[in-house]
Parts: sequence; C-alpha cells; structure tokens
Amino acid sequence: MTPGLNAAKFVVREKELEQALGALLAGRGMVIVGPVGVGRTAFLAAVAARLNASRYAVVWTSATEASRELPFGAFTGLLGVTEQVSQGGLVGALLRRAEGRTPVLVIDDAHYLDPASAALALGLAHEREVRLLITARPDAPMPDAVVALWKDRYLRRLDLEPFGLDGTTRLVRALLDGVAAGPTVRLLHGWTGGNPLFLTELVRHALATGRLVTEGGLWWWRGALSVPPRLAELFDGWLRGLDHAQRDALAAVALGEPLPLALLDAVAPGVVESLEERGLLRSADGDGRIVVRPAQRMLGAALRHRLPGLRRRRLCAELLTAGADAVDPVQRARWQLDADHPPEPGTLLRAAALTCRHDPELAARLARRALERTDLAAPVLAAALVELGDPDQARQVLRNAGPRARLALAAHRCWAERDPSGAHADLSALPGAAAAGLDALVLLFAGRTAEAEQTAAEALRAHGPGLASARLAHLLARVLAGRTAAAAAVAPRTGDELAGYALARLWRGEDVRLPLGDLAFGRLPHAPGSAAARHIAEAGLPDTEWSLLSGYAHTLAGEPDLAVARLREAVVQQNGGHRLFRTEAASWLAMALLAQRRPADAAAVLAAHPPDAIALLPGLSDQATGALAAARGDLPGALAAYSSAAATARSAGAHTLELTALTELRWLAPGASPDRLAALLTSVDAPRLAAEAAAALAVSRGDPGELLEHAAHLEKLGLTDRAARLAEAASSTGGDRRGEAVLLVSRLRGHAAVAVTGSVALTPREMEIAALAADGRSDREVARALGLSVRTVQSHLARIYRKLGVHSRRDLPFRR
Repeated sequence: MTPGLNAAKFVVREKELEQALGALLAGRGMVIVGPVGVGRTAFLAAVAARLNASRYAVVWTSATEASRELPFGAFTGLLGVTEQVSQGGLVGALLRRAEGRTPVLVIDDAHYLDPASAALALGLAHEREVRLLITARPDAPMPDAVVALWKDRYLRRLDLEPFGLDGTTRLVRALLDGVAAGPTVRLLHGWTGGNPLFLTELVRHALATGRLVTEGGLWWWRGALSVPPRLAELFDGWLRGLDHAQRDALAAVALGEPLPLALLDAVAPGVVESLEERGLLRSADGDGRIVVRPAQRMLGAALRHRLPGLRRRRLCAELLTAGADAVDPVQRARWQLDADHPPEPGTLLRAAALTCRHDPELAARLARRALERTDLAAPVLAAALVELGDPDQARQVLRNAGPRARLALAAHRCWAERDPSGAHADLSALPGAAAAGLDALVLLFAGRTAEAEQTAAEALRAHGPGLASARLAHLLARVLAGRTAAAAAVAPRTGDELAGYALARLWRGEDVRLPLGDLAFGRLPHAPGSAAARHIAEAGLPDTEWSLLSGYAHTLAGEPDLAVARLREAVVQQNGGHRLFRTEAASWLAMALLAQRRPADAAAVLAAHPPDAIALLPGLSDQATGALAAARGDLPGALAAYSSAAATARSAGAHTLELTALTELRWLAPGASPDRLAALLTSVDAPRLAAEAAAALAVSRGDPGELLEHAAHLEKLGLTDRAARLAEAASSTGGDRRGEAVLLVSRLRGHAAVAVTGSVALTPREMEIAALAADGRSDREVARALGLSVRTVQSHLARIYRKLGVHSRRDLPFRR
C-alpha cells in the first residue's frame, strides 16, 4: 500500500454540486461561502467541470490582498489594455470570450474585492447574459456589495461546511488509496474538524514521517499529533499582529486545553475576548465552569511545538501557581515536569494510570519521574512499557522494584509472557486481598471458569465488594457459566465491568450500551463518564464503541459486513500490548468472514493468530476451526472441532460456550448430543443463544408448526439463513402449513431459488402473481396488471399451486 503523495484529491459533494448547478441553470448563479481549507476553489472547479462546454464558457478571476489595493483590481485582467473598466465593457468582454455561449464568471475569494470591484460584481448580478459563481470566507470582512448579492436575493448562497465523518472517511480513503481503521479516521476527523485542506496536509505529512502505517490491511495512526509545515505556516499567519500578552494567553491555553477561563484570566488577564473575536479561541461550558480551547485542534499542537523552552517553563510555573487544583492530574503532572517543579509522586502516579491505556508514551514518562521517588510507580511504568511493545524492559523494571512489585510481576507473567499457570502458582504463595482478586482473573483467562468464580466469591466474602479484580472476575465467570440475568442485574462500576455486563445483555438478546474504546490504542474498554473517559474527552480524542465487543454485537445481529470492519480493527488492537483478547478477536473475525462466505480469508486469520494459553472464552478457537471446516465441506473435521470446543467449555465450567458449541454441532449433525443440549437449555440463562439451540433441536422432531415458530424467532434475531433452513424443513413435511413455509422460504431467500435442498421457493414473478390472485383478481385481471398473456398467468398459477400444495386462489396463504 504505497499511495502517491503528490496526487491531488477531491471528494465530490454531490448534494452541493446539484444545488450549485441548479442555481446556474435556473437562476443567475451562486455565492459559495466557506472557511479556509474547506475546498471552495476545488468545489468551483468541480462545478465548472459538470457544465456543458458547448453551452457555457467559464471565465476565472481571483481577488487577492494585493488586488484589493487597486480599483477594479480583480477584473483588469479580463479586459484589453486600452479598455476602460465598466459594467457594459466587462459584459461585452465576457460575451466575446464566450463566442455565442453563456459566460459563467467565477470570482474566487470575493472577500478581497475592492469596493469598486464589489459594486461591479453586484451590477453583473443584474445582467441576464452572465452567470456568476463567487466564493468568500465567512470569517473575513466583506464589502457590502458582496453581502448584498445573497442578502438581496440576486444569487443563492451555499455554505460549504467541513466534512462530516462520512466525508472524512471518503477523503482519507482517496488520499491513502486504501482503507483506514475506524479509530484512525475518527482521530483524524477530531484533529482536523473535517477540514479538507487540514486533512490532506495531515495525511500526507503522516505518510512522509511514518505516523501512518499499515497493520492488518488497514492504515493506523501511530504516535503523537505532528503539525505539517504548510499548516504551521498558515497558523503563523493567523498570529500576526498579536501582542505579547495575547501570545502568552494562546500558549497557556495550548499547554492546558481545555483551560478554565478563571485560570487563564489569572495568567493572562484582559485578552481572552479579543482572541475569541479573532477566531483563535473558543469557549464552552464544562462541568459547571467555562473552559477555553484553541479554535482549531492543530493550532494548539503547533503552538506547543514551537513554544521556546524558557517561555514554556515560565507559563507552566504560572499556571501551577495560579490554580493547579482546577485541572485534572494529567495536566498538573505535565506542568510540573515542564516547569521543572519538584514532582508530586501521587499526582504523577494518578496521571500515569489515567493515560496508560491511550497514551502509554506519556504514562511511561510520568511513571519514570515518579519512580525516582517511589517504587509504587514500577507497575504503572511496566504496564506502559508492555503497551509500547517492550515486555523485557517491563519485567526488568518490576524485578528492580523488589517485593512491592510481586503482584505486578505475576500479572506480567500471565499476560505479557502468556504463562497463566506460572502466574497462578506465584499468586497462590502471596497473602492478601489483592493477590486473591488477581488470582481469580488469572484463572479466568487460563480457561478455568468455575475455579475463577469460586476464588472470586471467596475473595469478595473475605474482603468485601470493593476488591475490583475479584468483582470483575466474579461477574465474567457468571456470564460464562450461563447466569446472565444475575450478571446483568449488577450495575457496572468500571469499563471492564461494563464489557462483561454488555456481553451478558447481548447473550440475553437485550439492548445495551457498549463500552467505549479510545482511538489511539483501543485495546481495553472504558465506561462513559469514568475518569479515563473524561480525560480522553478533554484531550480531544473522540470516543467510539470498543471495537472488539462492537464487532461481536454486529455478528449477533446478522450484520457480517459491519462485524468484519470492527473485528479487523480489534485483531490489530489485541495483537499488541497485553493481548488480553487476542484469541477472541481472531476467532470472532474468522467466523464473521465465514458469514461473508470468505473461507480463505478466515483461514488466513486463524493461521496468523493461533491460540495460546490465554483466552477468556474457553473453546472459542475450536469453534472457529469447526466453522471453517464446515465451510470447506469437511464435515468430520467440523464435528471433531465442535466436539472439542464443547468438551473444553464443559471442563472449564463455561456452559454458555458449551451451549454454543453443541448448537453448532447439532446444526451439522441433527442427531448429535440431544440430551446434553436439552439439559443446558434448562440451566443456561442466555435467551439469545438458547433460541438457536432450541431451533436446532426442533429440526430432528420435524413438527412443521414448531419449525415455523422457531424460524420466525430466528428471523427477528437476524439469523435469516437458519430461519430459511427451518422453513425449508417445514415445507418438506407436507401438511396444511406447507404453503406458509414455502412463502417464508421465498422471503428469507430473497425471492431466489437458492436453497441447499432443492428449493421450493417462489420466483419473483410467481410472488407477484400469487399476491394478485390472493387478492381475488381473475386470470385476465392479473395478466393485464403484469402485461402477460392469460395462458402465461395460468401456467404460473399451476406451478404456484403445486409448490404450495393448494388447489385454488382461496387457499393461497398470502396477502399483499
């Protein structure tokens, strides 16, 4: 994937293009208003390219700061050397250029027009022979005559806005000539506000500097925000004319965004309003107080990058003195480091913990400084180093910290070194509540669900519900064991608990708010409103649903395309750092690809990400292997894999996973394990999953009424393929519900005869004829309505009756 860095890209705005063309064809023209970088000139070029060159002649001129100093400066180039500028003269010059066509005069950057040129443009709007296309910036002073063009309704006004997320996605795809990961697109959109110029420059700069890289077939942003040189020059122009106090205020906001207004007034009094009027700052209400940010995210990054060291040190010291308690620990810790103040270890530790998941580089910097004062910083530093891909250094940090880091060392052994058995042995030898809670989580990820639940329950009885690790392990173990109602009844306190709670609700078939994942790394979930979520929001990183669980939710909803998109992201995310859910991401992605009928791609995913000793969902990797074997037509291999998955889950005590494995086994082999599956249906409380299991059992009983009821239920759940299979089974049994079953097959198969058992589905034409006949129309009326012969209608009806097992119109089980 090597995109061309110099290729100009324009993303078509179809709706706006149609409006502009309509204004030209049906009226006198249009004024396009939009901020710097929104693509006004490119939009004009796109409009001009759509015009019929045999009917319209496009003539361009641009106003500039230099031309504003000359009367009629923007139009002198359109006239001969000896011609005097006048409305009539300009119209004549345009008509001569047009050579019998309608002239379209394009005036770019009309906000720079001198008063005489602006008056002339207003006069041209009265001319029937000429059409106008004019652009202007909304934030620049405009001559009254330009404003009158739309205010007095001579021309229509079109406000060209920055892109929304969809437009940003299309432009980024065009610039990269490939697909960017959803979190990266959202990150770019958040930084640029959807401004096409900013997006284009940022993407090209990131490609040149290695901040955009490909992983898992997707483009990902890696590293801190870096401002492209061309945009830095643009921002320098915005700052011209600012005095020292105004520059200090802007720099202070950049160092602390979002900065409380009261704190900014204490550092740089009396200048905030002037900066807001110039469009350099924006204010908003935040947690009951007014906070201030740079008007553009990248302006703040440019200011921080170019801030001289001594000035940075002075401003950070002033901010600390003026009221460091008014900001979150992360900002306070940054200021302490930049001001070279004696660090507060507690502040540094809290800040490192808040940033470890989404900004491990900053977390490592803060934790290293804290480690100079206390060994308590070692676990946070080690966690940040693992997220940064350096588990060996992380282990060394923990070893150097001595006894205080023994818990963290055991956690490192489990997840970073993929040795849960060794970690369990280490934790079993350690006393205290923290060791017991962590041991429950280790057992859970080692595939020992029942033991994890017991250990967590004992820890909670001994040490109370405040033990977060035991509480999380207990919640997840109950979900896996099949007690989803009990798990969903407990309000989650953390992002990790919200993930377990959401999984329980998904398996129950209930609506649920999914946990969030930050856009930088996104490996672990966090809850809306949590301290981490607030800090991420204040850092300007927009939230999105956690990719892993979002992808799985789309799979359950029967939306494989959306599932694959999110799970591709999850596989990349879970392949770095602590890799907690690496097996789940790869297995779910493979199964979503199989739902798209892409077995080769599913096989590649499973081969690239083989299972190891860490997995939250016992037997899931075997289920993915079984699904792949079934897709390839390897029935013995599929049966063996699903049998292994069911045995693994049963041994672990993860009965929800055993239920899903036996359900798949039953769909492949209707006589397989009926007693065990029936027993699980009475003990596993997961209605969404139980619906598939009950339907699989119904196939062997062959009762058409029961089969149709299950088919209707599965259709509501989005499982149309399996619903169609049940309906086909019902249609093959005969009886008085055969016609109903055939019609259901027809609808579920998309009116196409593609069923695997020699379909009895109606064709699209047969569906039309059946609908009309069922309404009581005669053969002749049906023929007239569809443009067919009467004999053709009668032939179709004979086939319809035969397929549905009925004898007349009155028996058709169909109404329009």
